[in-house]
Amino acid sequence: MVKAYKFYILFILISFHLVGCAPIAVVSAPSSYADKRTTEAQFNDQKIEIQSILNTQDIYSGSNVSFVSYNQTVLITGEVRSEETKDLVGEQIQKMPNVKGVKNFLLVTPENSSLKSEANDTLITANIKSRLFIQENETQLFPLHVKVVTERQVVYLMGILSEKDVASAIKIAKSSRGVKKVVPLFEMVE
Repeated sequence: MVKAYKFYILFILISFHLVGCAPIAVVSAPSSYADKRTTEAQFNDQKIEIQSILNTQDIYSGSNVSFVSYNQTVLITGEVRSEETKDLVGEQIQKMPNVKGVKNFLLVTPENSSLKSEANDTLITANIKSRLFIQENETQLFPLHVKVVTERQVVYLMGILSEKDVASAIKIAKSSRGVKKVVPLFEMVE
């Protein structure tokens, strides 16, 4: 009974993690109106994420690498086996059309993160996103304007926000359970 219970929880966590793999058209339609980026910028970001995988998958074979593009700035997270691989991945992304900047946070390590670690990262991300929604009325920060990415308990925050909203988002992320570090990568607006 205990094994079945653990398997069920693991299945649910993995299912939540795979939601990010949903078709782009289904995900982008309802959220596009609430995004500060233009529709063209959102489309370019999705295109950049797909191209990033296609252009670099031969370089990091066997490693765990993720790409998130927000307003044509690409966040690279995950694990690779060598500093050379890390640099090559970053260089390939920087050469791509429409890429304004690259934030390469790849970790050089002999092992990929465990399933348990990835599940924990998913929970941290979900916790931060839900807290952003709960505190929306208090902070005036619209939660859909913040992109939250978690890798090995390090939280990366992206978005186009005012200075006040940046401070609110960072405070919420830092005070969330399980977070080791918060890396703000926001674009500031007046």
